Amino acid sequence: MRVAQLMQTTLKTISADATVADAVGALAEARVSAVPVLDRSGRAVGVLSTREILRAEHAMKSARARDRLFDETLALEIMAPWPVTIAPDADVRDAAREMLYLEVQRLFVEDRGVLVGVISQTDIVGAVATQKV
Repeated sequence: MRVAQLMQTTLKTISADATVADAVGALAEARVSAVPVLDRSGRAVGVLSTREILRAEHAMKSARARDRLFDETLALEIMAPWPVTIAPDADVRDAAREMLYLEVQRLFVEDRGVLVGVISQTDIVGAVATQKV
């Protein structure tokens, strides 16, 4: 089975110059735990997940600093750079191995440099549980 058969193609993204507050809103609206961060040309340059947001918030020493984090900090400043990607024609087993090896919950799917989807551990487990894989 190929990644393209399981990947989610509806992606919520944010721009690198979005604030952390904007990113939190995007995560909540899309009901996901991470979003790809795009540069001005629309290329994925990073990923911002609840993990990065919580790390940044934990580092803040005061309530005022936390407020500034959400209102003044850009996604680019706290994102994990270079999101892990895979091709849509890759085998799902290879995607699962890559997630396991890299200890990530999702891989973004790129086709010729264009972001076309995301495949997560949940997608793969769902396929296994319903005997699609």
